Amino acid sequence: MKTVGEILRRARDEKGLTLDHIEEKIKIRKKFLQALEENAWNKLPSLPYIKGFLRNYSSFLNLNADEMLAVFRRQYLFEEKDELIPESISNPVNKPIIRLSPQRIFLLVTVIFLLIFFINLARQYRAISNPPMLSVKQPNEGEILTSQDLEVRGKTDPDAVIEINNKKITINDKGEFSATFQLQPGINTIIIESVSKHGKKRTVTRTVSVENQGSQF
Repeated sequence: MKTVGEILRRARDEKGLTLDHIEEKIKIRKKFLQALEENAWNKLPSLPYIKGFLRNYSSFLNLNADEMLAVFRRQYLFEEKDELIPESISNPVNKPIIRLSPQRIFLLVTVIFLLIFFINLARQYRAISNPPMLSVKQPNEGEILTSQDLEVRGKTDPDAVIEINNKKITINDKGEFSATFQLQPGINTIIIESVSKHGKKRTVTRTVSVENQGSQF
């Protein structure tokens, strides 16, 4: 009975193929193909890999892969078990091992640095080009008051300048502001302006009404 290696070698010779050519076509290392032809199982990885190599090699040579596996099983009895295979052995020919050379590390660091730089640049541009945030919590638009004293409260960017009806208002380190104004009976317009350190302005207008209080007897 012919061995697995003899059958493979004869089929390859009949087709006039070299191991180098077959290695390129089926992506199995030449040394593994040679080990199959020499029946040198100790030079091959674990049993599942041997079967996979044998199936692929047999199919490429137009041999019946199932019959070749049957010959292999009759020829040798193996206890099937998984083994750890060094990466340098189990890697296919067409799957390069990624190594980080000094040039690649430098390129990676440069790309990360440029990415961070442009992100910060975009944030700075938005901060310069956009007006400051301005939220007026009190009064509400169209609010009707029974008192002429009005407290205006809100929040803006901490580095902005707040003016209410052309009067500069102090803000705290959180950007919060509060000021009390004396209104006139009837309709009053409150104009709140926030100006960023780059000169960008955001304005909120509130219109409120103060009811006239009639004399009581």
